[in-house]
Formats: sequence, structure tokens, C-alpha cells
Amino acid sequence: MQIRFFSSEDTESTADLLHDMSVHYNGSNASPREAVRTNLVENILGSSSGVQLVVALDGQRVVGLAAISLLYPAPKERAQLFMKELYVHSSERGARVGKKLMSWIARYAVENRCARFDWTVDESNTGALRFYADLGATHVKDKLYFRFAGAALETLAAGHEGDA
Repeated sequence: MQIRFFSSEDTESTADLLHDMSVHYNGSNASPREAVRTNLVENILGSSSGVQLVVALDGQRVVGLAAISLLYPAPKERAQLFMKELYVHSSERGARVGKKLMSWIARYAVENRCARFDWTVDESNTGALRFYADLGATHVKDKLYFRFAGAALETLAAGHEGDA
């Protein structure tokens, strides 16, 4: 198993993995593979995304990925590594791919003087909660997560038109 940053030769295999993720989370409402590939190329890998993809490969096949960003400011004038997504192909669960990705990312965080490595997880994802607990992660209970989405996002955006 090789773990490294995404490279352009990983595009098709990564699109396959992201399509597997769409099916996993959305079932029959999953996005078509071509839409997933377009999103990968135009948005995830786009110049304004601020995301780096870390891929786990079995040969040439991408079997896991994480989307990470270094964020500033963080405590003591250091960085914070934030992981937006960690996903392992459905055929590879239990093969320690996730643990290897997490270890690689932790090493990258340490090498880049990050004060911490954070991520979110859905409360209903008991498998992920167990996985992170088994790794020794701390469940942060004193932070709250907020969101604007849909109509609320549109309303807030409209309320600030023309503000300088």
C-alpha cells in the first residue's frame, strides 16, 4: 500500500472511489460517475478549493482518500490540519486503509508544525465513531458546529448585497 498526495494519473481511479462514496451515502440517489468525475476535476481539484487529496493506493487503484487543508491561524502561531473527508472503498473496509491514512496525515501535520488535527463526523456514523475512538482520538465536546444551507444561506447572502 502506498499513501501519497493525489497525482493527475490518479484521476480515473479517484473518480471511481468517489462514486463508490456517493453510492455508500446516497444509495439509489447517488450521483452518476461522470458527474462525480466532473466535480473532482472542476471543484475538488479546482484552483480555489484549498483542499489537498491524500490517496491510498493498492497498485494503481485508489482504495482510500482524505481531503485535508492546513488552516491558519491556530494556537501558538501554528497551523491546524482539518480533514474534510476520510473514505475507504467499500471493498477495502477492515484492511487498515483508514488507519494508514490517518497515520500518514498525522505525520504530515507534525512535519508541518500543526497544533492539532481536527475533523467532524456524523453522530449517526457509529462505525466511524468507534474507528476514531480506537485510534485514540479525543471527542471534543466544548465546540459547536454551525451551518447555513439552502434557503437560510440564500437569505443571509441576500441580506448583505451591496454592503461594503
